[in-house]
Amino acid sequence: MRDSCPRAAALVAAALVGACDFNFDVGGGTAPTGVKISLVGDDEFYRTYECAAFQLYATAQFDGENANEGDVTGRVVWRSSNPGVIDVSNGDIRAEPGSVFPAGTVIARSVGTAVIRADYIGLYDEFSVTADPIGDLTITPALTRMAPDSTQAFALEVTFEDDEPAQDLSASAVWSLPTAGAPTALIDTSTVSVAGDPLDRPFLLEARLFTCARSAVRELQLGAVTGLRLSYEQPQSLAVPLGYTDEIRVETVFADAGAPPQNVSAQVEIDQVLGDDDDASVAVDEYLVVGSARADRDVQYRLRYKPLDLEALTRVYRFIDSEILSLRVDPARSSLRYPDTLALQAYGLFDDGFERPVRREVVWTSLNRDLATVVIEGVDAGEVSAVAGAEGRATIEAATANSEGPVEAEADIDILRE
Repeated sequence: MRDSCPRAAALVAAALVGACDFNFDVGGGTAPTGVKISLVGDDEFYRTYECAAFQLYATAQFDGENANEGDVTGRVVWRSSNPGVIDVSNGDIRAEPGSVFPAGTVIARSVGTAVIRADYIGLYDEFSVTADPIGDLTITPALTRMAPDSTQAFALEVTFEDDEPAQDLSASAVWSLPTAGAPTALIDTSTVSVAGDPLDRPFLLEARLFTCARSAVRELQLGAVTGLRLSYEQPQSLAVPLGYTDEIRVETVFADAGAPPQNVSAQVEIDQVLGDDDDASVAVDEYLVVGSARADRDVQYRLRYKPLDLEALTRVYRFIDSEILSLRVDPARSSLRYPDTLALQAYGLFDDGFERPVRREVVWTSLNRDLATVVIEGVDAGEVSAVAGAEGRATIEAATANSEGPVEAEADIDILRE
């Protein structure tokens, strides 16, 4: 079978707390007549991926009229037939940072197969494990340069051989800056802070999975910045309806034309240069969000990246009193497999005849919470997650209202079993 537990849960971090939760009462009475290794159900084998770690459990079996099972996971002796490929812990295998894997934790060091054995007072059971290869490990975003005096959060993503979407393993990695004398510091696990100089001196960022010998490295350097580039969620040619928001993305433009831009939206200061303070409101999150309070007034802002004394003016905003007439959700039909996520967008048709994105202004609801969940509000509003082990068709609803009543739209998502 393929992954009795969800694949992402079986990867590194889950092993420290147990990939699946089982609670057994300790058996009593006469001596046990057998011991059983289990993960989920009665399967005697498990297919996983290299660098994964997951928890096996051992239970003592008792015969008799009042027979029950007792959890002996921490009392059996665990062995692997091929520990260099697939190892198993007796509570003695180090798990970075600063802990050990609990007894019964299986660690797939590389690709291959092993038989896991549990011995308990003359009884034993065996469980077969096969580890398939993972694809590339990549540090994202794919920057080659960072702006002086900036910070950047990075992520470690892995792809699988079956071409499914990449999964985030950032929390399962040990992050380091191995270049001696680099003008950098790790301020929060995978967030890098850089100094103002020197420019054009390469340094390395490394992320290493502590269950195996797999790692990813990204070479970076401080780069000269020539300006700021702004992009918008709402169409620049249209006024923004009252009560609706626009997202402004702020990126640095490097002198090296081949260097990808760096998102510094959360690191800029903002000042209003056109209009009164009560004409519009501004909230700062991952991006700068502009919301309106009055119509028929021009509003504009200046964005400043203070470390380099760079600034840029936003578009001139005009707000209108326009009512939403209908909604649609994109994509209207799709499929999703745990642990992947899907970002839905909502578009509203307004009474001025134009359609605009309204993802943050609608209420998102999953009509099948046993199959899928959805982020209700905020930056990630409309992001759908499949429920582990679920299978079926989930309906996600986006809803708002106008003067005549509710305005709703739906998307159907086929949840595929892992």
